[in-house]
Amino acid sequence: MENAFTLIIGIILLSLGFLHMYWGFFGIKHPEKVLPRPKDQEQVALPGKTATFLVGSVLLLFALLFIAKLFNLIVADWLVYAHIFIGLLFLARAVGDFRHIGFFKTIKDTPFAKMDNRYYSPLCLLVAILIAISLQ
Repeated sequence: MENAFTLIIGIILLSLGFLHMYWGFFGIKHPEKVLPRPKDQEQVALPGKTATFLVGSVLLLFALLFIAKLFNLIVADWLVYAHIFIGLLFLARAVGDFRHIGFFKTIKDTPFAKMDNRYYSPLCLLVAILIAISLQ
């Protein structure tokens, strides 16, 4: 069962990494749904290509760490700590900054906030839980 969870985590992280790479190459079609913005601001400030590619690269690296675990490509003590760190990052993203992102955000009526409540924060929490289970 641990391998199934590790595979699911790897697939989710690969998908998110490739999505960010796609955004880096082709742009974001509806930025108001994927980027938080202050309530009084009309337009969403788009991150640069470098930042988007960096996030995509980090997500792909995270995916590779789980795939390496799945196929025993890397057998090292630090891999467990890397998985714990990644899980804590996703848990922190799910909890949020208490303003724009996460379950405890205060700005709740923007298009991003609605998508965050419905998809992004639950996915981050799911990834954190799956990582915790896979470490057992």
